[in-house]
Amino acid sequence: MEAMTPRIGVAILGGGKGTRFGGVTPKPIVHVLGNPIIYYSIKLFSSMPGVVSTVITFPGDEIPMLEKALQPYGEDKKRKIIAGGRSRPASAIKALEALMPHEPDIVIIHDAVRPCVTSEDVENLIAGLSSCDGAFLGAKLSDTIWSASGDMAGEIVPRENLVRAFTPQAFPFRTILDALKKGEAEGFEGTDDASYVVKYGGRVRFVPSSAANIKVTYPKDLEIVEALLGGYTCA
Repeated sequence: MEAMTPRIGVAILGGGKGTRFGGVTPKPIVHVLGNPIIYYSIKLFSSMPGVVSTVITFPGDEIPMLEKALQPYGEDKKRKIIAGGRSRPASAIKALEALMPHEPDIVIIHDAVRPCVTSEDVENLIAGLSSCDGAFLGAKLSDTIWSASGDMAGEIVPRENLVRAFTPQAFPFRTILDALKKGEAEGFEGTDDASYVVKYGGRVRFVPSSAANIKVTYPKDLEIVEALLGGYTCA
């Protein structure tokens, strides 16, 4: 008997203030190669089998801007835009609660400003959930890593067991929702979603992916993303 395809919920979090980026246009709807940054992630996940719903969180007063930016691509009944919370974990919880009526088996949580994730990476991420409580995409460090105090070098930090954590990250639905809610109740401030699962005893797998899966943080990052998107199809 063939294994059933899991029901997948997708949460795309776009509620950051973007203070390091500057400008008045929210980062997720800044255009790259003629499309909003967030469009590339939406396109990828909407094409995946098993996705039952996608929830996007966005600052409440900026939702009309996002809706207008996505209008040229048509309506998607599986997509819902909601106001985010006061913090990233709070936004994640709100997104998961909005996904709950669709009864997803697993959930994929992604940053709205990482447009270069590939379908292969996502497939590997989901496969990485096997026998684990979570999985995240990332890349091993290749540069020499120094500790520093201000502009003064301290000492070299061994990099053998260090990885850079990216999104998307994937979890059994109930596992991540329970971990995030427990963390919120206890005042735990994790650095990403996986840190909540690990905090409460879960096993999380690191899934190697392309270092091209960058997060747009500074204006200069747009040049890198444009080169990457222009060189290959992200979805």
